Amino acid sequence: MRPSEAKFIFKLLKDFPVTEITPCLNLGSSTGNFRTIHQPHIQEQLIGPLEDMGVKFLHSDFKEAEGVDIAGDIYDNAVLTEIKSRNIRSVLCCNMFEHVIERDRLAAIISDIVPKGGLLLVSVPYSYPLHYDPIDTYFRPSPEEIAKLFPEFRIEKSGIVSDITFSEELYASFGIAGFIWHVLKSAIKFFMFWRGAEKWKGHMHRYLWLFRPYQSSCAVLRKQ
Repeated sequence: MRPSEAKFIFKLLKDFPVTEITPCLNLGSSTGNFRTIHQPHIQEQLIGPLEDMGVKFLHSDFKEAEGVDIAGDIYDNAVLTEIKSRNIRSVLCCNMFEHVIERDRLAAIISDIVPKGGLLLVSVPYSYPLHYDPIDTYFRPSPEEIAKLFPEFRIEKSGIVSDITFSEELYASFGIAGFIWHVLKSAIKFFMFWRGAEKWKGHMHRYLWLFRPYQSSCAVLRKQ
């Protein structure tokens, strides 16, 4: 999740009554360490502010680790039964749909979790490089295309949010010297495609965003 995406999602959700959001299932949440250390903006800009409003979260992920309340595969009936027993009112599903092949199946499962009148927030990259985790189907939908996955829902709020460019990301991480060194190394790696197609594409594809911003599609949907 990009920092601007975290801020934008909070902006989309903050005006809904807390009773319409809590308890909220954070599906594909990753670990507590990921949310607070690796990408601290998730906790600082999104989860934390919603918790301060009174929203309670149930974090669910495939990984079993600290900060994961329900660990396991969402396609596993035992996991799904456990989630349904928690009386979920809303679902947060961020940057997950580009990593699954059976999107309609995942959408149907999520639709079944959300109660009538409940809310669903889905975010997916809109303009973003390949990032394998472990796959990337290059699903890059608009908010309206996200909504088509959920025919029982209507759009309440939505938008496409922009973040920084790859060059700005490199400069912020490494400074000007590191930026130049990274580009030089990448120029050499351009001829090293024999190291593996996915690894090569994942590295080189990011350079298409050297001077254009990363973008994400976000949509808040309500089940009818």
